[in-house]
Amino acid sequence: MTEVALAAVRYSATHSAHYDDEAGSWVIIKDFPLPAGYNYTHTDVLILLPRNYPQTPPDWFYVDAELLLENGDEPDHVFYDDLSFDPNEEWFEDAPPQMRGWTGCCLHIYDWQPAADPLQGHSLLSVCELIKEAFERWK
Repeated sequence: MTEVALAAVRYSATHSAHYDDEAGSWVIIKDFPLPAGYNYTHTDVLILLPRNYPQTPPDWFYVDAELLLENGDEPDHVFYDDLSFDPNEEWFEDAPPQMRGWTGCCLHIYDWQPAADPLQGHSLLSVCELIKEAFERWK
């Protein structure tokens, strides 16, 4: 919960986030600011957390399937449209009910050193910073 609150303050234009307060399997950072060059100024970002988070980092995040570059092209990276999730997959039981309409984006986290204090090691803040950097690179 602390990580979600810190991430909302740093990475949400409205300081807003939703999270799975039962299983801790997902977080949505609301109104994540986008750099110039996209068809939106903000987007919600869904992060699915692995069962053994924070020892293992998330490897995907999700954005509105309608997010495009300003010129109408898809961002030049790993975006997958028309995601159809298999409800038999293990993670799906903990996934938020609104999974449709999201586009998946890979994070490629290679170095991950979590700590008890999210400000001292890698955490949801690190993930959000990587997402911010990805949006900048992909435009």
